[in-house]
Amino acid sequence: MAATPFYQQVDTSQKQRLGLRKTDAARNEYVYLKGVTSNAIGKWVSYNATTYVAVLLAHSAVGSVAISLSTATGAQWGWFMVKGFYASSSSDTVAAAGGLFIDGTSGRVDDAVVAGDMIYGAVSTGADATNVLPVQVNYPFVTATVPA
Repeated sequence: MAATPFYQQVDTSQKQRLGLRKTDAARNEYVYLKGVTSNAIGKWVSYNATTYVAVLLAHSAVGSVAISLSTATGAQWGWFMVKGFYASSSSDTVAAAGGLFIDGTSGRVDDAVVAGDMIYGAVSTGADATNVLPVQVNYPFVTATVPA
């Protein structure tokens, strides 16, 4: 029986330094965060680099963005992807490969343009299949600003 990959492990007490980065064999990179209520595998979160507490990604968020690869909830800790390819992120309907924006449903992304909600450093690599989207992320972040 294979061991659970580190990025899927959920800690009931803090086992690592918050903000610690770790890479897997495929060179995907993860950050260790305090979990978030209503978390699930594939959900998108934002977090502040001073507290490292995950919050489900929602309209007008500001800060770093990651994808949850575990079910770490508010009283737990876990690993969240910040760089690499992930085939099963949570999304609304996405037509094709391209830029991503915060969706109206917390924890999801969409390809519908929303001023101030573009996720820099995140792109879809294809269309969704029943609200599951393949993505490439490279230290994604949101600013809640509308470019001039």
